[in-house]
Amino acid sequence: MTGEAAFAPGEVAFGAEISQDRQLCSIAAGWREPGGRVVAELRTPQVHPSLAVARIVQLKARYRPAAVVIDPKSQAVTLIKPLADAGVGVLEPSARDVAVAHGEFLDMIAAGDLAHLDQGELTAAVRAALQRPLAGAQAWERKVPVDQSPLVAATLAVWALLHRPPQPFFLTSGPERGPVVHQGQVWPVRSPDAYQE
Repeated sequence: MTGEAAFAPGEVAFGAEISQDRQLCSIAAGWREPGGRVVAELRTPQVHPSLAVARIVQLKARYRPAAVVIDPKSQAVTLIKPLADAGVGVLEPSARDVAVAHGEFLDMIAAGDLAHLDQGELTAAVRAALQRPLAGAQAWERKVPVDQSPLVAATLAVWALLHRPPQPFFLTSGPERGPVVHQGQVWPVRSPDAYQE
């Protein structure tokens, strides 16, 4: 999506999360490379929560995503009604769905099936990430010193994308960059320049 990539309807999904101090809203996208690997991308710049609804409305109109996802038991719950009032339907995952999203995200990293763009906020969140128990499994711990909203938003976006039928893709892949390593897992990074039309 960096560099104005084109998507057919349903080829991208968005997740949103608000930081614990409520100063930033992270909006992330999940989409597939031509070879099938999923890419998690933080839509930059992060915005203040008061600007998030307008930003999500713009993204929905432009990209026609498969879904916009917000955890109804998170800081971002305050976005759900204003988004509905603006005509944006929000997918609200259950606690089980959030646990599944977390597990699938980690499994994809371990298998090399998930990459992210070289974005400082998302990379910092990955490196500082901790887990917490949820629904008999685990989810990201939001209460850590480094803002976890980019990682939570990316996880939700990837989950929404995975649970949609596969679609054809229109981007070209690019050269790999150095990987991010978190708790022994290697997460490949791609250059944002690789995803321009």
